Amino acid sequence: MKKVIIVFEVLFVFIVIVKFFTIGEIVKRSEDSGSSSWFADHALAEPSPQRTDGTRVRDVFEDALSNERSLMISLEDRRKRIENRENYVKYEEQKINSLKKEITAKMAKLQSLEENVPAPQESDIKEDKKKFKDLAKAYEATPPDKVGDLFNKMDNKTAATIIMQMNTKKAGILWGYLDPVKAVEIAKTIIRM
Repeated sequence: MKKVIIVFEVLFVFIVIVKFFTIGEIVKRSEDSGSSSWFADHALAEPSPQRTDGTRVRDVFEDALSNERSLMISLEDRRKRIENRENYVKYEEQKINSLKKEITAKMAKLQSLEENVPAPQESDIKEDKKKFKDLAKAYEATPPDKVGDLFNKMDNKTAATIIMQMNTKKAGILWGYLDPVKAVEIAKTIIRM
């Protein structure tokens, strides 16, 4: 688009230069012929020619210049709009780049935090398993209807871990006392474990 604007600007400049040379030739010829009143004769105000129907005859050169002016104005407006769009795109690119840098910095910070988080110790895992086994034995000794009420209020992961540690027959009886929706959620949690 910029190339088109530049071509029109060069064309316009070329036309203006040609007009100056033409005017210069006319002035030179009038000086050579010795007629200094040539411009004065033609500069006299004459009534504009009228058509037979009463409308004014349009000057051909006037129309050409007005078309060139309107074209130049529209090209200048278009150039300004394109520059505005380019500036907006540059601004948005800068925003994106700054957000990208910010996200990259946050990701690096998260990675360093992840590296600093200690991995669960094997002794901790064994201790947790022992706690869940003890809980499972305690729930096995409790009547299933009371355990069902407790499991309905418990979070799914804890309930699933305890059920997995229970005796299968006692766990099977417990399933009958669970809320059906809660039982499905616990079963899905067991499958994901």
